[in-house]
Amino acid sequence: MRKNKYLFIFLLFGFLSVLYLGSCGNRFRVDISDIPPANVQIQRYEKALFAEDLNAERVEFLREEFPLFLGDLPLDSIQRRQLMSYVSDPFLQKVYAQTEKVFPNLDIQNRELSEAFTYVKYYFSDFKYPSVYSYLSGVQDHVFYQDQIVMVSLDHFLGYDNEIYHQLNIPRYKQASMSQEYISKEVILAIAKTYIPQIDADANLLEQMIYNGKLLFFVKSMLPEISEEVLSAYTKEQLEWIQSKESDLWRYYMENELLYKTDFMVSNKFIKDGPFTSVLGDDSSPRTGIWLGYRIVLSYMNHQDKSLQALILNKDAQLILQQSAYKPARN
Repeated sequence: MRKNKYLFIFLLFGFLSVLYLGSCGNRFRVDISDIPPANVQIQRYEKALFAEDLNAERVEFLREEFPLFLGDLPLDSIQRRQLMSYVSDPFLQKVYAQTEKVFPNLDIQNRELSEAFTYVKYYFSDFKYPSVYSYLSGVQDHVFYQDQIVMVSLDHFLGYDNEIYHQLNIPRYKQASMSQEYISKEVILAIAKTYIPQIDADANLLEQMIYNGKLLFFVKSMLPEISEEVLSAYTKEQLEWIQSKESDLWRYYMENELLYKTDFMVSNKFIKDGPFTSVLGDDSSPRTGIWLGYRIVLSYMNHQDKSLQALILNKDAQLILQQSAYKPARN
């Protein structure tokens, strides 16, 4: 009997341990059960526009359904001709066909954004759930957010190696983040930029690193299950490279006294996008300053008992670095 009692206690402890570890395994996974859900339903303007033939009656119907795109007043004859010309453009028709192939529905995006917006509401009670629209931009834009409106250009997320991107001569390194798993990240990133104060145009490299690190921390807070690859916009190989080189990379920054430089060339090398970081070799990862900035911010939040709001309001990049106790371990 005693043996069975001990077995029961052992199993119960094991079960509770699993629950505890599961709840603590992701520090970003907070309890949002008391927050009213967002229930996002993306309104597909591109489908409404291209799926059926246009006539005067349908144009008026679309204008009433999508005044954001077509305005509040009836279209005049010139505007209708322009709209007809837009819809009949062979390239845009091809883009629409590719978009329909990649996005037969937006169920995944609706679920991800519903949860992400609920997280934003958890951290910022004054956040008002935006209306979300999809459209085609001709691969010119990706995400727009303003005044409770989110617009997602689906043709920016057709996937690596898509024939449309080859036709437009988009570099392959840019295509790596032009796939559908990046939609929610880009939406939240656009929202993050409305909460996190912009830095000065002449900000030094450390200030740029911390600013971008805050942006990624914000994204991770609203999308707790986002993969490290998507968060960092790295391929698997690029992420492995920078993780294995973190200590060496930080030493390189220190030895070359990069943190307080303000010249454009430094920013261009370590913050701007590219296929790699030129001074670190062709096999290196790009945007190393952004990734190190995120690692510093993450260390700061792990060492300091600060809220997300407090992090956002702290404009002292040097203080954040000092209090982060950031010291990457040598591999």
